[in-house]
Amino acid sequence: MSPVQVEDWIALIEVACQQASTDCVDVILDQAGMAAPLLPSVLSVQSAMPWHSLFTGLPEEVLADVGPLLVRIDLAQPFQRHWLIGLLRSLPLDSQPLMLISQWPFEALATHLTQCLDARNGRFSGLLRYYDPRVFAVLFSHVLRAEQQQPWLRPALLWSWLDRDGTPQHLTGCSDTPQSPQPFGATELSARQLGMLSCVSDVARMLKRRGHSLPVEQGDEQRFQLCYAAMLQACEERLSLDCEREAFVCEQVRNA
Repeated sequence: MSPVQVEDWIALIEVACQQASTDCVDVILDQAGMAAPLLPSVLSVQSAMPWHSLFTGLPEEVLADVGPLLVRIDLAQPFQRHWLIGLLRSLPLDSQPLMLISQWPFEALATHLTQCLDARNGRFSGLLRYYDPRVFAVLFSHVLRAEQQQPWLRPALLWSWLDRDGTPQHLTGCSDTPQSPQPFGATELSARQLGMLSCVSDVARMLKRRGHSLPVEQGDEQRFQLCYAAMLQACEERLSLDCEREAFVCEQVRNA
């Protein structure tokens, strides 16, 4: 990512931290697909940064090297600030982290965010990859009902991520302050909600195959949003074959 984009994002985060009377930002790093685990880099910083694998205590704990890593960074500490800036510059746009500003104690926040991974559909359970910014944005714009959003809103003053054009986006939380972590149940997702989530990857695959045939004046984020809305419509019209849905989406976007 370009130095200008990184500096602009960090500047916005620092303003939000000042408004919240804190110097710390919590960063969720998705290590999946990275060339090497990030923990050695986290541990190399001279002023120690609190960290926690969100897979801790889960069956997936054995995959911690490729799982989400929560790191609390004190932006008033030069070594920590420079480490974060260097990391963001080294990551491609589609691998940028999800950030939040929270006044919760670090361990309480880590425990809570691990619980947020638990999702179910009937008797089937799995991990909700909310820590991927591309998924996180859709969860709040389309998928989760208001009451289902509360586990993510409770610990955060602000969530922040970059969209597909590298533009910072944010979501305001409510920042409850617990005395200790409060257990809560898995997020129950309906078949329709799971379908809306699967459309994110469906659109990503379609854009790789057919993106060259869509209008070039659209930014990457606008193009995704148009394609995603059309893909949802294709599902509502019960188009089941990939070729049918992709043709429908392309036609809708060209005529938008």
